[in-house]
Amino acid sequence: MFSKKENSKLDKLQEGYTLKIKEIIWVITEIAEYDWGSNGRSIEYTITSKDKNENAFLEVEVIKGNYEVYFSKTAFIDHTVLKAAIDTKEIHYLGNVFLLEEDYKGAYKNLTNGGSWEKLESFMFYNKNEAILTIEDWGEHNFEAFYGEEIKAKNIKHINNF
Repeated sequence: MFSKKENSKLDKLQEGYTLKIKEIIWVITEIAEYDWGSNGRSIEYTITSKDKNENAFLEVEVIKGNYEVYFSKTAFIDHTVLKAAIDTKEIHYLGNVFLLEEDYKGAYKNLTNGGSWEKLESFMFYNKNEAILTIEDWGEHNFEAFYGEEIKAKNIKHINNF
């Protein structure tokens, strides 16, 4: 069970902490912050599986005292396909159709490396199975894509600070 004590610190984890998601132990290797202006802020943890065979991202946002948590992995999609998806508001990925439902302008800062704030626009595409494909445009058509899903905070277990 996810204790209230663990739940209350999900947006305050540190590098080196371990956590269990989907039966895999992950280690936080990097921390970043997104500032979405009037749409709030979120913390993004870069996580690496304990056996170091896999990387993923855990984005945590606190909205009215509740957590919104997104678990995703990098999606390797050609930049021309990503640009077309933004223009048409639709993308096909892994045999599914995703439709653009939300987009946000904001800024990103890597807290681990102490970098400066970088502007970006984030486009969130959803499919009928509740999967999410996010396209981030960092300017001058420099795109990144991520495939994942929203997960419940209680599904993140065994948070430890080793």
